[in-house]
Amino acid sequence: MKESVFLQIAGNEVDICDFSKEAKNVWKSEGNKVKDIKKIELYVKPEENKCYYVINKTFKGFIDITG
Repeated sequence: MKESVFLQIAGNEVDICDFSKEAKNVWKSEGNKVKDIKKIELYVKPEENKCYYVINKTFKGFIDITG
């Protein structure tokens, strides 16, 4: 089964799953391995144009929603 969740904001459409993929890419770019991820939390804040992420309760950052 494939599941998609889209956020539509300011004339743009963003696949929420892309935020998870991007957070994993940042995690990997810091020398970590995806297999070491136990939990990813995403907080989408359209009013700030950002998606904040927390990986394993300690690794934090954000992604711009509309690029």
